[in-house]
Amino acid sequence: MTLVVGAHPQNLSLSILARRPSAVAALREAGLRFFVYGAGSQTIPLLKAGVLHLAGTGATPPILAGAEGLAAAVFGMSGPRPERGGLLVREASGICSLSDLKGKGIGLMPISWHTQFLAAELDAAGLRWNDVRAAEIIPATAKDAFLEGLLDAIVATDPLYSQIAGKVPTRVLAAPGAAFSNRSVYWGLREVLGDRPDAVRALLNALIDSDQATAANPREAAALLAGLNGNSADDWLLALTSRPWGVEAPDAGFLAEQQAHANIFAKFGLIPRSIDVADTVDPTHFSAAA
Repeated sequence: MTLVVGAHPQNLSLSILARRPSAVAALREAGLRFFVYGAGSQTIPLLKAGVLHLAGTGATPPILAGAEGLAAAVFGMSGPRPERGGLLVREASGICSLSDLKGKGIGLMPISWHTQFLAAELDAAGLRWNDVRAAEIIPATAKDAFLEGLLDAIVATDPLYSQIAGKVPTRVLAAPGAAFSNRSVYWGLREVLGDRPDAVRALLNALIDSDQATAANPREAAALLAGLNGNSADDWLLALTSRPWGVEAPDAGFLAEQQAHANIFAKFGLIPRSIDVADTVDPTHFSAAA
């Protein structure tokens, strides 16, 4: 059986890899093909429907999948990604701290790391989820509402951050990196990971090679992304040069962060009950990767 790997604009490593013809051909020989789709928010439904077998997202969807009873596990991850941007407000808004956000509207990309980031920041500041009016809004619409002064705050990183900051003076209230490490993660159905370890390792090796090539020549990688989500190669170059590249084995530190954040999700009512995330991480595939 050919395994289907998802690639969407919110995971740049897989989006770039899926646009490298020689890598795509080599992975096809290893029994893997790509399905390119428009929004990372659709990853869990695609896995549940059997469209995808392996995927890449932020660290939040694996928590949400576990809460839904989907048997899946992370087999690789990026390093922490501070990125440019974060939780933004307009400079003229008078909002200068997280406490000032009480009762304010915040736009989050649907089913993404934005929820985990904001939840961790609110918890660290001694606030609760219901203290703010957070809502999942597609990025283009959230950007328009923020620019028109109708939305109080938005979570945005490059290239969206630069688009916003270029039109209205903004203040970054919190950036990924402190309460939330902001890693990309590579994960899939546990049954697939157990049955097809060679294919999983082939994907890891290809990701490692592709990320190394991106780090060495980000302009070339940006050219591969030109037009994606309406952004030019120059727009993507800002995003590519502001983040580290590479793939690592998921470790105890990552697992501890995921468990802590799953606990916050349960406390805030973002998932229906507390969950143990221990079986949502499987580092064994990485040991055989290059």
